[in-house]
Amino acid sequence: MFEKKEPFQWKIPILILTGILVLTGGIYIGIKTRKVEEKPAFNNETINKENEKTKDAFGLSESCEIWMYKRSEEGSLIDSEPSMIGIVPKELLDKTKEEIRAYLSEQYPDKEIDSITQHEIVLSEKETLNDTSKSNKYSLEVENGFIGLYKYNANGNRELIENTEIKLDSLPQSVQEEVQKGVLVDTQDDAYSKLESFGS
Repeated sequence: MFEKKEPFQWKIPILILTGILVLTGGIYIGIKTRKVEEKPAFNNETINKENEKTKDAFGLSESCEIWMYKRSEEGSLIDSEPSMIGIVPKELLDKTKEEIRAYLSEQYPDKEIDSITQHEIVLSEKETLNDTSKSNKYSLEVENGFIGLYKYNANGNRELIENTEIKLDSLPQSVQEEVQKGVLVDTQDDAYSKLESFGS
């Protein structure tokens, strides 16, 4: 006559209550942290401008070195050791690449900026080519990315004989380095045979 009642299942209501508590706790914490973030420390505009500067900064290393190479008038490297001018000033550490270029152009107006990396800045200085040690010789040098044939007269003054159509970039790396240093030969025939060996 009497039916046996099953005991009440408490698992489902407990899970629902736990879920509601976690959800409201998360919303409460989110609102509190948002209010803290909205309070300005000093001046929101100043902080935003500083953040923009640091985002755009190139990121020079504090030990970034400035090196200077000597180049001939047409752009090939001269056989001299590069010299270290110094280390970048601290004021350049948070500057953009364009601001760094402007600063270097201002500080070293007679030098060209070859490359800027985070650890090294390379400048070059053009040097006139009156080299009496090269008098009455022929030279293969780079001009505007192409190899040129030059003759040095008795006074060491350089004269262009021929602009070739051989691009420096099309040559193997070892040949590029050799040509950038400048190839010096005794006769015009030797120069042309060197050019042929580069072309093949």
